[in-house]
Amino acid sequence: MRHSFLVLILFSITVLTACGSNAVGGEENPNTHYDDEKMTGTVWNVSGDSVEVDISEWEKRDRKGANGTEEGYSYLAQITDETTIKYENGKEAFLKDLKKGQKVLVNPPRGESFEGKPKELVLLDMTFQEQYTRFLSHIDGYKLVVMYEEGAVLPPELQDPLYEKVLNLTEEEVVATWIVYDDEYVVDYKKEIGVEQFPVVLVFNREELVFKTYDVEKVYDFFEQ
Repeated sequence: MRHSFLVLILFSITVLTACGSNAVGGEENPNTHYDDEKMTGTVWNVSGDSVEVDISEWEKRDRKGANGTEEGYSYLAQITDETTIKYENGKEAFLKDLKKGQKVLVNPPRGESFEGKPKELVLLDMTFQEQYTRFLSHIDGYKLVVMYEEGAVLPPELQDPLYEKVLNLTEEEVVATWIVYDDEYVVDYKKEIGVEQFPVVLVFNREELVFKTYDVEKVYDFFEQ
């Protein structure tokens, strides 16, 4: 095997302490629906002819019990002239169509004899939940999202004190995250959400966006209701 073409990287996924708790013993592994022969993941990075795919959930499909660990796995594939790139509906696609966050199927899957040159890369259709997984709340309460442009310095009132004050204003369960707007991501959230300026504060429940504002005082008003 030529390791220059196949890299399995163990990386640390940063998780906000407020965003979740450790898995409870005895729960089922949520990744068992993944098929051994269908290696799916999301595009992590595209550089030249190389595509790095986050395959963490696929890698953890055979683990026993709930998976509360934070480690992740990425797979680096070398795209060659022999690689077919297409959409799920069969329409031809190109390397330039691959964007960060895109759900993909890589054929054949990673194996001991695979050199990292996929025969096929399929851009899969994505549900709303998959497109907005970083934004949607995964608890019964709300997810507070501050989205800002790369390099911008957030004012103090939009940093940690914002979340701390919100927790003091409501009995609802709330988690929070700060996301840098990326116009190269598979979803243009600025266009989709109708963001007129940055930074913007968004509030999501499990299903949809429920509140948007550019005024921190209005965030407090929302949670005081």
